Amino acid sequence: MSVRPLSSVLKAFTALDIIASSNEPLRLADVARRLGEARATTLQRLVTLVEAGWIEQSEDSRYRLSLKVLHHAAIALEQAGIGTRLLDVLQEVVADSGETASLAVLDGTDSVIINRVESRGLLRADLRIGTRLPLSDSATGRVLVAYASPMTLDRLKGSGIELGDPAVFSEVRERGFAVSGPLGPRTVTAVAAPIFDARGDCIAALSISGPTNGFDYDMSSRIVTQAASRATARIRGAKE
Repeated sequence: MSVRPLSSVLKAFTALDIIASSNEPLRLADVARRLGEARATTLQRLVTLVEAGWIEQSEDSRYRLSLKVLHHAAIALEQAGIGTRLLDVLQEVVADSGETASLAVLDGTDSVIINRVESRGLLRADLRIGTRLPLSDSATGRVLVAYASPMTLDRLKGSGIELGDPAVFSEVRERGFAVSGPLGPRTVTAVAAPIFDARGDCIAALSISGPTNGFDYDMSSRIVTQAASRATARIRGAKE
């Protein structure tokens, strides 16, 4: 028998994602507008999230994330062990490509780097662990959206963020990797490929990034897709 998710709970988590996507605390009216519902209904969702400890209300009646999120994020990464389990894969990517290798996951409405191995070159991609990248423009973000589950896509669309052109995500799925760039003041370019778990869900994106000038797309895309396949095999417990 198929069990359907509770729409009210999904809406509450969408409200949480909206607050998480903002750089500053939000008013009730802000959250209600993005959810597209009455303030009274949104207030009930926010009160529930406050009671559960996920958000808190500031002195000026705005809503922001609580520090509980940091604790859960740290535990999630520790339980998954993705970053440490795939460290040698990142190191191999750097050795093969001469560029920087990163591992990113979907966190709220961003792609967040959870592990990284820098290249030895003088020119490096200036992106550190914890860096948040937009889903619509970054290579890792495009991978995470292209291979996201229908439920995750609904949540992202409900948050009101810009996801980008659907044709781009179709192309990512056809090729098996995404390209972005240049991004940032140092004009960084990147390619990324998906990593899947045993259920076939995309749980992370592996990327190669480096200064746009001289970046080898063909070599990097080949290396990153092969490395992502090895990472998927390891996550699934298969022989590499």
